[in-house]
Amino acid sequence: MKIISLIGYSGSGKTFFITKTIKKLKSELDLRIVVIKNVHTHKVDTNGKDSFEFSNAGADFSIIKNKYNQIAIFFKKELNINEILDWVAKLSNSIDIAFIEGIRGLNYPGILCVENWKDIEPQLNPYIKMISGLISKKSGEKKMFKNLPIVNIEQNFRKFLELFDIS
Repeated sequence: MKIISLIGYSGSGKTFFITKTIKKLKSELDLRIVVIKNVHTHKVDTNGKDSFEFSNAGADFSIIKNKYNQIAIFFKKELNINEILDWVAKLSNSIDIAFIEGIRGLNYPGILCVENWKDIEPQLNPYIKMISGLISKKSGEKKMFKNLPIVNIEQNFRKFLELFDIS
């Protein structure tokens, strides 16, 4: 199972990136996908929230981790991200990709989603492999920030596949 972390401020395009990517991964490669999201503002996800969008996009599992130590409806105790990933792997050893959204400090290859150039530098870490989000729609001719590619997932899905060695 490939694990890809997405970080970025609220409204930076993380959910947009994940839903577009899930649709492409499902339609072009028929991969099985799980999404784990850190939720900060509510106890139980409801219709129209991100997990609902992930499921509608085709995620085989949509797991919500929030500050109340709830993991969707599957768990009622606090679990760290590695315990959640172990559970996912045991549940289905045929999951191809796990997206983890909004949990900082993870040692997994990652994507930084940002809206503005000023938001990049404060959030960079050694595990970031590319930059995306709303900035990718307004980057114009600028395709790199330092040594990191800026990838618009709708226009350059193949670059994402290459960077994360997905086939």
